[in-house]
Amino acid sequence: MDKDDIKLITEIDQRSKSNTRRLDEHDIKIAKLSDVYVALTQVSDKVNVIDDDVKEIKSDLQDIKEKPTKRYEQVVGYILSALVCVIIALVFTKIGLK
Repeated sequence: MDKDDIKLITEIDQRSKSNTRRLDEHDIKIAKLSDVYVALTQVSDKVNVIDDDVKEIKSDLQDIKEKPTKRYEQVVGYILSALVCVIIALVFTKIGLK
């Protein structure tokens, strides 16, 4: 072996050590990214549950808002029915039917 071969082997050995160190660093980063991915997946699941709950609350709130309107319409319907009955009774009375 001459000096050039020894120099080349030394460079390759140093490059190998550097690459090994870099690979170790990448392994750590990949592990951290994996943990982040798991956490994001859990957050996504929780957001989906919250979204479903919000939709259900909106639906319930809409039902609650519509109840007074429905009741009002029902009362108006009763009043109109009573007025129609009174008018029909007056017409029958004028005609002579009792």
